[in-house]
Amino acid sequence: MHLLKNRIVISILIIICGIYMWEFWVKPITGPIYTEAVADYKHGNYIHSLELLDRAQRIDPNDAAILALAGWNHLKLGDPKTAEEPYFRRAYELAPYVEDITLGYAYAEIALGKHEQARMLLDKLRQAGVDTPDMLVAQGALYRALGRYREAAEQFQQALSRDPANELAAKNLRELLNVSGDLRNIKVEFAPLVRPAQLQVFFRAKGDFFERKAGANWEPVYFAGVTLSSALPGFYPADSAADPAMYTDWINRIGDMGANSIRVYTIMPPAFYRVLLEFNKSRGSRPLYLLQGIGCGDPPRDDMFNGTYYQQCRNNIRQVIDVIHGRGDVAAGNGHAGGVYTTDVSAWVAGFMVGDPWLSHVVTSNNLLHPDIQKYEGAYVEVPAGTATEIFLAQMVNYTAEYEEGTYNWQHPIAFINWPTLDPLRHPTESTLLEEVAIRRAQGERLPTPTGPFDDDDGVSVDPMKLHAREKFAAGYFASYNVTPYYPDFLNHDPRYLAVRDAEGSNPFLGYLQDLKAHHEGMPLVVSEFGIPSALGIAHFSPAGFDEGGKTETQQGQLLARLSRSVRDSGAAGGMIFEWVDQWFRQSWVQRDYEVPADRRVLWTSPMNPGEHFGIMAEDPHGRATHTLSGSAAEWADQKPWYTESKPGPAVPVGDRYDPSRDLKSLFMDSDEAYLYIRLTVGKLDNDNDGQPDWAQTNYLLGLGTAPQVGGLTYLPFIIPIRFPMGMSYAIQLAGPSSARIWIASTYNPFRIAQVEGIPSQTTLSSKLGWRASVSATGTFEAQISEPNRRRYSRDGRYFPPQRYERGILRYGTLTPGSPDYDTLAEWHANLQSNTIDIRIPWSLLGVTDPSSYKIVAGLERDGTVMTTDASGFYAAAFSYRPLDTARTRPIMEQGHPVSDALPDLAGPASLPVNSIKPYRWAGWSVPRYNLRLKDSYAILQKAMPSLTAPPSRAERPAEAGGVRRGAGARAGR
Repeated sequence: MHLLKNRIVISILIIICGIYMWEFWVKPITGPIYTEAVADYKHGNYIHSLELLDRAQRIDPNDAAILALAGWNHLKLGDPKTAEEPYFRRAYELAPYVEDITLGYAYAEIALGKHEQARMLLDKLRQAGVDTPDMLVAQGALYRALGRYREAAEQFQQALSRDPANELAAKNLRELLNVSGDLRNIKVEFAPLVRPAQLQVFFRAKGDFFERKAGANWEPVYFAGVTLSSALPGFYPADSAADPAMYTDWINRIGDMGANSIRVYTIMPPAFYRVLLEFNKSRGSRPLYLLQGIGCGDPPRDDMFNGTYYQQCRNNIRQVIDVIHGRGDVAAGNGHAGGVYTTDVSAWVAGFMVGDPWLSHVVTSNNLLHPDIQKYEGAYVEVPAGTATEIFLAQMVNYTAEYEEGTYNWQHPIAFINWPTLDPLRHPTESTLLEEVAIRRAQGERLPTPTGPFDDDDGVSVDPMKLHAREKFAAGYFASYNVTPYYPDFLNHDPRYLAVRDAEGSNPFLGYLQDLKAHHEGMPLVVSEFGIPSALGIAHFSPAGFDEGGKTETQQGQLLARLSRSVRDSGAAGGMIFEWVDQWFRQSWVQRDYEVPADRRVLWTSPMNPGEHFGIMAEDPHGRATHTLSGSAAEWADQKPWYTESKPGPAVPVGDRYDPSRDLKSLFMDSDEAYLYIRLTVGKLDNDNDGQPDWAQTNYLLGLGTAPQVGGLTYLPFIIPIRFPMGMSYAIQLAGPSSARIWIASTYNPFRIAQVEGIPSQTTLSSKLGWRASVSATGTFEAQISEPNRRRYSRDGRYFPPQRYERGILRYGTLTPGSPDYDTLAEWHANLQSNTIDIRIPWSLLGVTDPSSYKIVAGLERDGTVMTTDASGFYAAAFSYRPLDTARTRPIMEQGHPVSDALPDLAGPASLPVNSIKPYRWAGWSVPRYNLRLKDSYAILQKAMPSLTAPPSRAERPAEAGGVRRGAGARAGR
């Protein structure tokens, strides 16, 4: 027994000695590893810091400091879930009152939206007496996440007062207040609210126009300006550009253009209002007035009286009014910016525009849901008889006036947003879908009965004239319409509108506005949006040339000036050009389905999408400044050639003096957010010295395999058969300034022109539903056709055929101002001095649905959904050939022109080694590069604006002149 006790004691001593030896002699020390990990963290090397901490954790898995630092690294890497569990939660269990651990845990919970848990953690720290700058910053972060921006700003400001070097506090405060520079004297608190004793009205709707208070008098004013959205490339409107210097530049340029007003759709960042106020104070008699939008969005299940939606609209109204009076505390979201707003611009606000241009099915459904809502009597507006939608809008207009006067004792003119689709006029040429289906069936067409909802362009109306301003509403009420000059189709088809002319010819836009103004007689009518895009692609044709796309920047400026004059000549009280700056996030129906994934749409720009290019200021892809199609050697100086010839001269010379033009020297490739760029260098373009390339003697063909092993043909058109097993999906033919196009392989084309079933004399452009791209040895190359205007029927059965164009025709020119070939839409150019041919092809003409992530078209589902696959690279080959007159009349796949030269090099007269064709794979991106640039349209509008912004003359104000204005098409549509 005694021996047993001794053995136990000895064993315990051995264990204790072993533990001592492990802890102090054998066990690795975590201290140096942790110290190195901290240094990596401070230098932003988060991945390496985590690798070190992983080693340290294996040594000591319960060290709270190691766990916490791992959590901070994961937070910095944007992974709050991993930061929370297992790191911060476990560290907090081990050391619940260590500030650094608790703050990290709270930040992780904030990032995960667990705001109540974060509040409890911070409360425990506060109860423990922690009141450091870092604690204040964390509290500010929680307030910011909760949308309590002013309280957040106060916390960040307090943190900076104690720790002026606190970068996180400074960053947050700058973002919330949208300021730059010194933050020491920045104003965070709202000024005390003092309601003026007398009602303040600086603008009023009077008769057909507006008036502005000028001392004791009222002066007439006409609004001529631009609309402004501020989503820069890579962002959506909710993430509006916030750089104060940018707003200073923009507002100064808008003012210098001669505009006197800006329309914004929703709440802008705080810097916008601050800069606007500073500008107006400095400009004296040439200020910029603000037309402020108040959006509601689409109602759930088309019910505008849904309780949550109704209150959200009222909340939006309150927020906007607080913002323009310098007392806004707004959380970003729902398509608008946020922040703390302390700048009062109420004296410069010309009016509010409430609501949205809803689709017709929303209005129809809302009216059907609430048939008993037929009248309304508010303190400011009334509707003796109207639809549920008109009553809803009247209530929102009334609430806007009520809240502003009740809170601030101010009034501003108010309108609701409308558009031609919902106008109160009747348009005989605009049939509804069901009317058109009946007409088409009567013509013999076989088609199923369509299912709703139906978005007709003359099926339901919302009439501003049904709202009457009451005596209490001193600022008054006006009508606001967004009007495009090319759509709806009744602008293009109605003979009464087409018959209206201005100094430049037929002007259906003016005709429609005259008709619209005649209906709104005695009420100011603001055309709150009209525009023309400077895009390569076309989304809708107009018989007057007011097309949605296909216009150069010069043409854009000329048309915008003409349309601006039309707005004024119609008797309207103002017109807002859509829009100041291009917006990459905007979509157009002609491209929308082929721009996927949708969440990456803002990362690139398509010249074929007109919706992106309405701006007077361009958001150019970064390559435009470099690739001007001018032939300059400097533009490609930093690029290595993709192919170079192995020996001089064409591989198969013809033996005439034009062989140098067939000698292909090198091929370069580059790309950016909009285009694939190609440069082809030849021996000599002009060999007969006539000042032109030798197009009659030499043509060029470039094959592009954009979807290798996915879609394309194994042979190219025009030339003798040369096999490409991977498949060539596109062929670029260059045969002269007016004879260049990009063809698409029939096995890769998702569209076809088909006969209308039951009416074989009519055709339509349709999608190949259920189609899969394929590589084939049989087929042809086809023109790329677009159909901006589908076939239509008027209510009386008149047929309007579809309007199509070949979008694959390449425009000749350069991007160099002053050049005789200058064209802002140019896609290719041949330069005699450098003997180069420069090409830029929009990604959308190459089947690319997202160049930033290499997505290309692979097929269509039965429902029309575009299927995509990843592009492994573009295979390119270039050829020169002498066009034979005898072959030109044959089908393009059978012409068989002999090839003179090729890149990569030919192995024989009709042989190109496949392994010599290299795939070009560009660098993808998650952050786009771009440049802002004033378009040529700016200077044109600058010349036009002085006559547009002049106050309306007495003759234009019939109420004062003793007459009544009636447009040329007055009430013709009713």
